[in-house]
Amino acid sequence: MVMVMPSWTIHIKIGKEILKKIKMDKDLFLFGSLIPDTDYDWKLKRFSAHYYGKLKFPICPYENMIDLQTFKKDYEEVLNNDMIKGYYTHLLIDNFYNEYIYKNKWVQKNNVVVGVKTIKGEIINVSDNYRLTGDYKHKDLELYGKRIFLKEDLVLPDDTSKIKKSIKLLKDGFIKEENVDKRIKYLHGDFIDNFVKVKEEEKELDYLLFTKEELDNLMNKCIEYVYKELLSLIK
Repeated sequence: MVMVMPSWTIHIKIGKEILKKIKMDKDLFLFGSLIPDTDYDWKLKRFSAHYYGKLKFPICPYENMIDLQTFKKDYEEVLNNDMIKGYYTHLLIDNFYNEYIYKNKWVQKNNVVVGVKTIKGEIINVSDNYRLTGDYKHKDLELYGKRIFLKEDLVLPDDTSKIKKSIKLLKDGFIKEENVDKRIKYLHGDFIDNFVKVKEEEKELDYLLFTKEELDNLMNKCIEYVYKELLSLIK
């Protein structure tokens, strides 16, 4: 299985747009929106934090599907907390992008992904290196996310004290207070320097799998999808 996830820049951008539509605590919501991408010293690994493992995508049976219903069941008593809403938002975004990519970019044979479609309609054979299915996608989405923040301000969580109070709500307590401090420091430091700034060699790069218009439409539709799903929680 390849975990087909949008970049943090895309998660942050979508989170920023959702905050314009729904009044929530910025620090809790944005920190929550990055929770499933666990760090090496957290008590839970990414696979489990994303609620993978039980469901398979009907259109791509070899691939795992995020189990949104189990997440909501596990957190049904605290779904009103803005950090938990952020966590749920991350899963919604990943699920949305996964489904689109599985339908439109992967080439399957016997329910196994064997190729990737490029913008030009060419097929890149990945049957001998399955991990490349995710690598090609990640490069496009990371570059797209970086280019977003060339045009607008980056919004990040800041207040660790509020976040530390809310991490107690997480199942199995898989984030410690020191993890919060490390991630906030990383977001305001190395993350900006290494993963948000467009490097000189990236300025002229073209996308391989998506068109710019396709990526814009995908994000706008995802924002509306997440907005509706969160509204259903509030009601």
